[in-house]
Amino acid sequence: MKLTPPRLPPTTYRNFWTAYPDDSRRNPTDELAAKLTKDDGAELVLGIRPNGASYMLLPQHESFRYRLDRPRNPAKVADEFESLSPIQFATKHDLAEKLKSYDSTRSKKKKNSEEPVKDLSRANKRYTIQLGPEKLTEEGIARSSFEHQRVFYRLCQESIRGRQLDHYALQLPPWFHDVRIFSFTFNLWASDLRGHEKMTNPRVLDVGWTEFDRPTDSSDLRAVSTTHLTIEENKYLGNPGKKRLVLCESYREVDGALTPSQTLPDITQEMLRDSVAELLQGLFAPERNNELVPPKLLLVYDRELTFSVLRSFGIEVTSTSHWEVGIKQLLYSEEWKSTNDHRSRRTPWDEPPEEKDKLRRRRSRSPRHDRKSPADERYGRTRQRSLPPRRDALPIYVVDVKEMCAALTLARNRNATVLSDAIALSVQDTALVRGEDDQVIYQAIDLNHWCAGRESRLLGFMWEDMANGGAIDEQRVLREGYANEEPMEPIAGPSAVMPPLSDDEEADPNDYIPPMAQSAPPKPNGKSSGLFDSEDEEEDVW
Repeated sequence: MKLTPPRLPPTTYRNFWTAYPDDSRRNPTDELAAKLTKDDGAELVLGIRPNGASYMLLPQHESFRYRLDRPRNPAKVADEFESLSPIQFATKHDLAEKLKSYDSTRSKKKKNSEEPVKDLSRANKRYTIQLGPEKLTEEGIARSSFEHQRVFYRLCQESIRGRQLDHYALQLPPWFHDVRIFSFTFNLWASDLRGHEKMTNPRVLDVGWTEFDRPTDSSDLRAVSTTHLTIEENKYLGNPGKKRLVLCESYREVDGALTPSQTLPDITQEMLRDSVAELLQGLFAPERNNELVPPKLLLVYDRELTFSVLRSFGIEVTSTSHWEVGIKQLLYSEEWKSTNDHRSRRTPWDEPPEEKDKLRRRRSRSPRHDRKSPADERYGRTRQRSLPPRRDALPIYVVDVKEMCAALTLARNRNATVLSDAIALSVQDTALVRGEDDQVIYQAIDLNHWCAGRESRLLGFMWEDMANGGAIDEQRVLREGYANEEPMEPIAGPSAVMPPLSDDEEADPNDYIPPMAQSAPPKPNGKSSGLFDSEDEEEDVW
């Protein structure tokens, strides 16, 4: 598993941090905000340094548009930051207040001091008071990873497109648009008192995973299939005070109560542990039928614990090269630097068999690579044979939603769960069936229930709720304001949850039924219009 992230390409930016208070005299904050704000607001670049400090940036080639004075601060380059992402402001007042938070509280530098000036502004003092900007910290990793999710979501929506890729120093790999989004969750036996063996061979009660359709410019993240498997060997184990739940496809009303329909199968299946391991190994295998499996963005809750569970099912997540922690490598791919010409490319899993046969026939008729051209003969050059393309497994990018929640709330709760964080984010699941007039049915969350299938769906919606929001610090302030408001009541309708399984219920692993199609709630959504948007930006000359 590769943990070393790439360095960002050398795009240059104007930094609006003022090292000394008198720097602001050249561009008073209110005047600067007025210059940068258009009728529909302002959009700048938010850069997160390795230590977690954030800065408001403007690409250098954009400065002339706003007739800004020459800055005293030297220009910043992209590889000084762990992430570069959009940040929007609705009014010039909002932008001015943000810019004022970067005014340094330090009046002047000590005479003849070689010590670099520290950023002691209100916005960054928390991250810079003890550490320099180059020191990579856990907060720096978590905050930049949060912003990476926001960039990825907007790339899927195409609200970042065309020449805007350069504003955020993005270099996407050829497989970017083929990345499939999955979530994986599980529940462990809470009464397990074993020591080291508890981590190396955890007592897993159930596992669940959901595949989602990527968000687009017209639709949000949508759950298309959910799988929920309970471990037969552990079916008599339970967690005190909690109920095991079952996901069902369809319900009917009997004597005023909702019961499972007999015409459609349950989503939940009980299987032997070895059978579950075989399914999981197939899900995360790098190849299928001698074809590379498309890359995955895998959403998990508690990455290290998830890796322990996957290893217990025979999945090697540490020694294989196609597991990546985070998506920085996806956004700033070093492999794409020399080949990114913005043209569409077909990948092996997109080509129909007849097209592959034609391609092989064309290759068989192509000239030999060691044949010399007239120019080679004239200058005595020898042409080298080209090497065959490498057949590497395509990555699985692992995103820890628990870390996203902790970075957003500035709180690390060891006892936090998928359900408790979903409640904190005001995220609800949707029923697997719809109501009258195809109405989406939202479901409240009960902390006393556990079901990895349902939790895998919630995990995707939690990721979307944060990734589709504002910048990390602005989103935190906004959510704190919402916390005092009255919660919305869920729309009444059939629940996708059933009472606990009885101890005498059994399932044959051979009767395993593939996941059924489901749908997620449509939410109002729209593209952001910002500082770098234009009607004909593909033809803009910078």
